[in-house]
Amino acid sequence: MQKKKDNSMKAILFRFSPILVFILIFVILELAVQLLKIPVFILPSPFASIKYIFTNFSDMWPHIWATMYQYLLGFPIGSAIGIILALVFISNKTIFKAVDPFLTILACTPQIILVPLLKIWLGYGAMVSMIVCILACFSSVTNQMLTGASMIPKERFELIESFKGTKFQTFIHIIVPSVWPSTFTGLRLGAITGLAGVIGGEMIGGTVGIGYVVKLNTSIYLMVEMFSYVYVLMAFGYIVYNLISAFESRFLKFSGAQAS
Repeated sequence: MQKKKDNSMKAILFRFSPILVFILIFVILELAVQLLKIPVFILPSPFASIKYIFTNFSDMWPHIWATMYQYLLGFPIGSAIGIILALVFISNKTIFKAVDPFLTILACTPQIILVPLLKIWLGYGAMVSMIVCILACFSSVTNQMLTGASMIPKERFELIESFKGTKFQTFIHIIVPSVWPSTFTGLRLGAITGLAGVIGGEMIGGTVGIGYVVKLNTSIYLMVEMFSYVYVLMAFGYIVYNLISAFESRFLKFSGAQAS
């Protein structure tokens, strides 16, 4: 009976360990600010920033929604483009050979550097940050899928060839199932880089959004307000990342069961 209680306690601690660590870090920062008397323009009290979120959320919401809107449109579009193009490149080596240098250049070029040019073309607005998000997501997903395809064991191709499988059957039964794990890795990376792209676009060329208001608050040393938006952004990114991970585990489990 005692062993069962210990196991259940360990399971609870394991499940809630991220929350406990977050609370611990929050408390340590709060104590450091209070005991060391750190000036608010260097590091504001975490409690003060959290309190600001709850008391001023209605004022923050337009900026939060602007960022979410750009991201929740840009991320799916960029991911879908990345998946489709990756499958095209994997199935046709000639096309992949032709575009491979451009994929490498895009992957090595920070998309945020394109913001000034996009501002000239499109002006100030949500479209700039959305395009940066699409480019970041597309690049991450495509490159991860191509990497996953290059690591498929040769034995799998030899097996289907021994059964005289067609190219289409090889693509459907070997390539596609094999690159799903890499696809979700790309989606998780795209979720991070895409959000960073939106924030960067708002900082450089935006008039609304979390990136814009963080830049504005920092410039006039409203650090409590600035950290409030940072905490909201961290929470949003964490939720999106974990939603993708949860969907990945369910999808791979379902597809594995279907395959078997």
